[in-house]
Amino acid sequence: MDILKNICLNYNLLDLFNIKLTIIILLVKFFLYFFLIKKEINFCHFFFYNFIKKTIDKKNRKIIFFFSIIIFNLILFYNIFDLFPISIFEKIFNQKINIVPTSDINITFSLSIISFIIINYIAIKKIKIKKFILNFFLYPIKNKYMIFFNFIIEFISFLMKPISLSLRLFGNIFSSDIIFNLINNMNLFSNITLNLIWGIFHYLILPLQSFIFITLIIIYLSQTIKH
Repeated sequence: MDILKNICLNYNLLDLFNIKLTIIILLVKFFLYFFLIKKEINFCHFFFYNFIKKTIDKKNRKIIFFFSIIIFNLILFYNIFDLFPISIFEKIFNQKINIVPTSDINITFSLSIISFIIINYIAIKKIKIKKFILNFFLYPIKNKYMIFFNFIIEFISFLMKPISLSLRLFGNIFSSDIIFNLINNMNLFSNITLNLIWGIFHYLILPLQSFIFITLIIIYLSQTIKH
């Protein structure tokens, strides 16, 4: 999925020199990654605090903020596994493995379902179960003849929230893996050039995916409470 992975995969350079080189490059990648995204992470935390302060009532702000930070850091930590050269692990264990949790749809579905449960728990606690159920029939069209139509729209929207959350995260990480694999099948010059270009773009997107996931959770919760 990067120059290092391609070298290990296509040229079988797993001698002592290249193992040391792998460790050095890996350390450099981690240093550059955290150096590049440090301000971005701080911005995300600050944004979540202000966004929650404007959209969520004072009583539930603290739990939403801490939940958002936990999920954000968890997804970011999962995405950081993408920095490791997977080809080395595959050669060590002699089988194809996937060390990036967010490229597994089961993991992304689990995160979205947990978030979805938290969203609905806080919404029910805030507006009570009766109003929560009535929202399926009263919105988006406030007309007594449109109750059944409202229910169909709202119920489908209700079910699609966790699905869209999980597929969005999974799709972005998985599609990036596919692009790296396609690049790895090119000649050496194209491989190095495109890996550098796409690698920089990809590693900046990793925290962005965490940011989008949490932002959508906060938006879904604020929409539910405001109904």
